[in-house]
Amino acid sequence: MNEKIHVLDSTAFFAGIPFQGEGKYFTTYQVLDEVRGRGVGAQLIHSRVHITEPSKESVQKVKEASNRTGDKKSLSEADTSILAVTLDLVKSRMGAQVILVTDDFAVRNVAEVIGINLSETAIRGQWKQITWVTYCKGCGKEYPDTKRSVCEVCGTKLSRKPKASN
Repeated sequence: MNEKIHVLDSTAFFAGIPFQGEGKYFTTYQVLDEVRGRGVGAQLIHSRVHITEPSKESVQKVKEASNRTGDKKSLSEADTSILAVTLDLVKSRMGAQVILVTDDFAVRNVAEVIGINLSETAIRGQWKQITWVTYCKGCGKEYPDTKRSVCEVCGTKLSRKPKASN
């Protein structure tokens, strides 16, 4: 039987996931910081959940993927860490079923691009991977550079929208 590993984002803690199922549970210190003081018992977390840090290599892969999808600005440090830890576990636990549990759309979007298996806590409906484009609502100019925040043509604050599929 394959080992089952759940990597938990903050939404999984709020849904009570690590306290109701079987398998091994992992998260990061950054995610733990997000859930502390929000009704999630630290005692229970430490007894059921392994807390770990991601490798620099996996963090870099997540950043590159989030740049490609246009989700870079939407990912927090905790989001990046949880995606990177999931990549590390997929590499180090060959044969194990590694599943990232999250309801965060930006995290899910990047996870899809880098081939991470997903499970949700509350999302309903069909999930579809999205690639974002940064654009100006004023003049319509599109920018491949997601670091830009103001239109160079008209000075309007930039927004993002799903890229049209071909």
